[in-house]
Amino acid sequence: MVLKNNGQITPLPEKYYLILLTLITFTFLSCQRNNMEIQSDIGPMDWVTTLDIDDGTQGMVQTLDTIRQFYKTNELNLLTMRFFDKKNDHHKKNRIMPGLLELYYGQTERAIDIFKKMQQKNQKASPDQQKRLLHLLAIAHLRLGEQENCISNHSPESCIIPIQEHGQHQLKKGASEAIECYTQISEKYPDDITAKYLLNFAYMLLGEHPDNVPESYRLKLTPQKEKNNNIKPFKNIATKLGIDITSLSGGAIMEDFNNDGFLDIIVSGWSLDDQIRLFNNDGKGNFNDYTETAGLTGLTGGLNMICADFNNDGYRDVFVLRGAWRRAFGRFPNSLLQNNGDGTFSDVTKAAGVLSFSPTQTATFADFNNDGWLDLFVGNESRKGEASVFPCEFFINNKDGTFSNKAKKYDMEINAFVKGVTSGDYDNDGWPDLYVSCLRDKNYLFKNNGINNNGKLSFKEISLSAGVSQPEDSFPTWFWDYNNDGFLDLYVAGYALRQGRMPEDVSKYYAGETVSISNPVIYQNNGDGTFSDYTKASGMQIPIHTMGANFGDINNDGFPDVYLGTGEPDFRSIIPNRMFLNVDGQKFEDVTTEAGVGHVQKGHGIAFGDLDNDGDQDILAELGGAAAGDFFQNALFENPGYDNNWIHILLEGKTSNRDGIGARIQIIVETDKGEKTIYKVVSAGGSFGSNSLQQEIGLGKVKQIKRLEIYWPTSKKKHQFNNIAVNQRIKVKENTNEIIPFPMEKVYFKTTIKKHCH
Repeated sequence: MVLKNNGQITPLPEKYYLILLTLITFTFLSCQRNNMEIQSDIGPMDWVTTLDIDDGTQGMVQTLDTIRQFYKTNELNLLTMRFFDKKNDHHKKNRIMPGLLELYYGQTERAIDIFKKMQQKNQKASPDQQKRLLHLLAIAHLRLGEQENCISNHSPESCIIPIQEHGQHQLKKGASEAIECYTQISEKYPDDITAKYLLNFAYMLLGEHPDNVPESYRLKLTPQKEKNNNIKPFKNIATKLGIDITSLSGGAIMEDFNNDGFLDIIVSGWSLDDQIRLFNNDGKGNFNDYTETAGLTGLTGGLNMICADFNNDGYRDVFVLRGAWRRAFGRFPNSLLQNNGDGTFSDVTKAAGVLSFSPTQTATFADFNNDGWLDLFVGNESRKGEASVFPCEFFINNKDGTFSNKAKKYDMEINAFVKGVTSGDYDNDGWPDLYVSCLRDKNYLFKNNGINNNGKLSFKEISLSAGVSQPEDSFPTWFWDYNNDGFLDLYVAGYALRQGRMPEDVSKYYAGETVSISNPVIYQNNGDGTFSDYTKASGMQIPIHTMGANFGDINNDGFPDVYLGTGEPDFRSIIPNRMFLNVDGQKFEDVTTEAGVGHVQKGHGIAFGDLDNDGDQDILAELGGAAAGDFFQNALFENPGYDNNWIHILLEGKTSNRDGIGARIQIIVETDKGEKTIYKVVSAGGSFGSNSLQQEIGLGKVKQIKRLEIYWPTSKKKHQFNNIAVNQRIKVKENTNEIIPFPMEKVYFKTTIKKHCH
């Protein structure tokens, strides 16, 4: 099958699947590409590294197109590796693979036909085989219901648990057929908790949960806890604004790219058929598609993106990360997109010296050597035991628009399956440190020891002594001061990727059973160079299979909250994304249901930002899975607003990097209980999704800021300002002693609907 740019899927006849997959798998080493023969001792995509790539955007567009044509479809090779694995030999014997491929490529009705025919032919099959077929048939019916209702007849309430009236399926056949299948499984295999969970979900899609669910199979699909009446429901306004792009999994950024005082949006998708899209916030309630105007046409792919001003020109640039999860087949180039300051971007990847061909989705900008220019660490994916190795890269900024990879020099060429990296000065010594989150490996904490007596930068890996090497299966991560004690704590999301087990784990959780894997870890900074595991005490010791994630202050109380995008490629992983409220830095409370943000589609890039300049943070969620048929519309959750006060702060570095990344902000306020201090370190948030570098800080009920202190990372200077009004946006420039009010015009979103389809 070929997934076209316009989103139309052209299926191949069933008989060609095995032929095509076999050819692609076993001819990588003998095919020709660009008149270059691939030798038998070269890896499956090493030919990409020999391409003569032209400088600039068109050179990158041509390179991406070459790779796209080679792949035909971005998913085919992953599925090939999976289904030709010896451990999955039963798929071939039982001819399940053609049906699975139809399902994964969105040809759901064809998948259903195949599975039904297989049922008829395999009536004497083993109980396990019969159950597997029933599960496949059930999830195919459930996905068909999603396609017919949630995608083709999309509502802002679609797929948000608990499913409300406008999100319920009007075309009922898909969910109804799924109910029949899951009922059969539950009757024959009463211990199958996944079937019970999905049975309850199917009933909910029809508006019949819990009343019509047989009592013996009935589950509660929202956390069993006391409701928080202080949380108001968010509204999904992506469709209203025309930014509900239908795509596969990808990245999300909220940032003011043209410096007009309004946050814009960039989204991406991991398929090389997914165009990177820029939506300009015009300040009048509209988001206009500026993709072509900005010169981004043809720049595709990117499971994740990060944002920073790498050349200190006052305009934020974008780094696009490609090739994740594909292992040796993921030798896609990343892209460094330079913001030209005139509404356009240029791909300067090759010219800047950051062109590489390694599978990745994670990176972080920080001024590691404190020279006033942002450096770049890229976490690549290497799997133990495989021939192809992709060491991590550490690019030092040369201060002339170029970078040099110094990973080997600083002993930072990690060979692990890296899924998240974050930077922050955890020990307050003035030098940003680095944390690396890995799958099936220990995690790494590199303490930055600064410039030594020989004038050289040095790092030391101390994850074990600091107590932060776990969990061995983890994904997004970030530094944050969640308890406002002045020391950066660490969030590490658990992600135990075990085939077929995620749906079971989540089902057990909602059934009230104990699940011990995929719990996130909250490391509390002890202030002495070590951390303590605060997960259980914080109330976060629950299974959350997190992919995209970020943090922000949803109720402006001064304590950072979290929104987590969940899931995995398995279509049965119908797992609600989760929102957790930080309660005074002491515990986290699940407020997903109250906030109305429990979207069950695969959650990836998450970004917080005040899109409408009303003082509170809205949440952009890039949704969609990895399989070519698992696309979905993005969501934008508008914050309902709270009575707490706030301040937005823009920093402008002179000696330090332009946006003051790494600068420490300290706000002292007077409350009825005495002085309270709020700490914030300038960053774009978590490792999967990019918040605005405009620092949006909640203050609670206070009427005035008693004192504002800003510590600049490079100059080591501290600015102090007293008696500052709340509910405003200000700019502070390094080496000046003044606060500059920055105009902040409130935006009233329009109600016209524009549709932009993948």
